[in-house]
Amino acid sequence: RELRAWRGRRISYVPQDPSTGLSPGMRVGEQVAEIVRLHLPEERSVADRVRRAFDRAQLPTGADFLRRYPHQLSGGQQQRVAIAMTLVCDPDVVVMDEPTTGLDVTTQARLLATVEELLSERDLAVVYVSHDLGVVRNLADRVAVMYGGRLLEEAPVEELFAEPRHPYTRRLLEAVPRVDAGQARSRGIPGAAVEPWNRPAGCPFAPRCDARIDVCTVEMPPPEIDESRVVRCWNWQLPGSTRPLPVLSDASGGPAPRGDVEPVLEVVGLSAGYGPRDSRLRGAAQRIGVPATSRGSLAVDDVSFSVGSGSCVAVVGESGSGKTTLLRTICGLHQPSAGEIRLHGDVLAAATRQRPLAVRRAIQLVPQNPDSSLNPKHTVGTIIGRPLRLFHGVRGRRAGADVARLLERVHLRPGMASRYPRDLSGGEKQRVAIARALAAQPEILLCDEITAALDVAVQAGILDLILELRATSGMTVLFVSHDLAVVREISEHVIVMRHGRIREAAPAEAVFERPSDDYTRELLSAVPRFREHDYPTHPRLPLEHAEH
Repeated sequence: RELRAWRGRRISYVPQDPSTGLSPGMRVGEQVAEIVRLHLPEERSVADRVRRAFDRAQLPTGADFLRRYPHQLSGGQQQRVAIAMTLVCDPDVVVMDEPTTGLDVTTQARLLATVEELLSERDLAVVYVSHDLGVVRNLADRVAVMYGGRLLEEAPVEELFAEPRHPYTRRLLEAVPRVDAGQARSRGIPGAAVEPWNRPAGCPFAPRCDARIDVCTVEMPPPEIDESRVVRCWNWQLPGSTRPLPVLSDASGGPAPRGDVEPVLEVVGLSAGYGPRDSRLRGAAQRIGVPATSRGSLAVDDVSFSVGSGSCVAVVGESGSGKTTLLRTICGLHQPSAGEIRLHGDVLAAATRQRPLAVRRAIQLVPQNPDSSLNPKHTVGTIIGRPLRLFHGVRGRRAGADVARLLERVHLRPGMASRYPRDLSGGEKQRVAIARALAAQPEILLCDEITAALDVAVQAGILDLILELRATSGMTVLFVSHDLAVVREISEHVIVMRHGRIREAAPAEAVFERPSDDYTRELLSAVPRFREHDYPTHPRLPLEHAEH
């Protein structure tokens, strides 16, 4: 009873996956109101407090929105409802687990501004768990770096980003893509992350560390503590040991795409949405914020573009701009209302079931939410093995070997083939979904926010894998993402969408260096950025400064 009095009232929690924190059978306004009635029974104006919480979380406060169920909201809206539920009782401590993962950069910026206001106005304490080091750099006061269930380094944010001491911290910062980095690329960490229940002896990062010495694999170092920071690394503690050098990334922009004269994929005058004839879908347009038009409520409105073989085209825009609907329509999971989709000049049937097996194999989608696409009753091996059997006739031991190889390519251990989706983290589920798509050996890979749930090191490895596949097999990629730094690194061409329409389409360098549309400039201005004197993740540090 005493703990219940604290939870929600004094200490609140924002879960990484809002679907686990919202009841599907309750309207969202009622769910937040229930928290108030439970923890603040003396509150007389529950409705007013609920509306203030929704407003803080950048959500509509009208009665229509408060009466919606979670399934009637986008993923980003669900996350903000979870945040409103957390803030409604004005707690003293808030624990936020990846609260901005499903949000576009403009919504993320507004939400982070709200968190900063709460920190300054209410003396609120926040424990903020995140993969996004750009957000951490601009929000946090202190940073604790964990790996394999152990804390390896802790320091004030200014000191940690300017001079990281533990090799893992350095490699993490190397893996961060930067929107202003030009052609320089981030670099992943070789190998797979250790599992906390299967830690090796000694430092958990030792098997992947370039600076390890013999004692690193035997004993975990005690924390070295000075006035402001903690670091657990033998290189900083043993007399006469060589402290780890900064590891500088290769400046190469990756393999050059193989651009053919004829486009492999063409989208011509494509419109898709939620027309007035389908009563089940009328409310969907409102849920994603698309205005009604004379042709119904369109999520994608008269969109045209083409993608050359081996190239990567990125599609960006805030939530509700039609990005996911565009990908689903291209792969045949959503019915278009107008326009054509062409593969090598041939017009494709609208529905996947109407397309031949070869076309279905050639176009593969990695969905944004793997929970909705991974069968919970099947093992990882069965999930990845199905496209091997369906498209290539691979069975038995050969299928098992191919599954193991695909798991390794997405930085997962082959032993995970025997696990079920419920046994995996959100990032691991996303990598299984990527491996399943790659099992088909697609010609065109449609990526819908595939790096949103990944830490920066694994993200860099996945981006390297995509670049490798483009170079070796000529795979074409249509890449939807809210992370503009990732888009800058992986794409040659960028399409900016808003309310279902293309606002700007140009080579990536032009979009990032010389944007012509006000909306594009608004998106770029909202990206969290590193500071000038932060640890360089790209080879700009003169060698004479590498004095450690």
